[in-house]
Amino acid sequence: MTATTPAVRRTPSPLVARVVVWVLFGALFAYMTVQSVGNLVTVSQSVRAFNTFLETTSGGSSLQRSTPWGWLVLDIAIAPVAFVVALWVTRRSRLAVTIGVFLVAFAAAGALWLDLQLFVPRLLDF
Repeated sequence: MTATTPAVRRTPSPLVARVVVWVLFGALFAYMTVQSVGNLVTVSQSVRAFNTFLETTSGGSSLQRSTPWGWLVLDIAIAPVAFVVALWVTRRSRLAVTIGVFLVAFAAAGALWLDLQLFVPRLLDF
């Protein structure tokens, strides 16, 4: 005679809480991405304006700068990649683990993002 084990029913509250964490950090990562796009637009316009100014002066072609597209694209890609990796890591985790992973991912992405925000304009040194 064997006893059957009762079916364990998951409560929806941990899932709802994890979805709230995902949405909250999704908004934070989206803000970081929007700021990176703004940085791309600003830097590319500054480089274009600087090069246009140099074209009007004598001997300016040797001083023209190129837009650091690789760094600017990396700056944009940091936040979405960090969010997707954190989401993939926490897809079956408990709430505390989900919060911890997203905090670490946001801190790491933020540190790298801020470094690039300061590094890219220094490449140009107008």
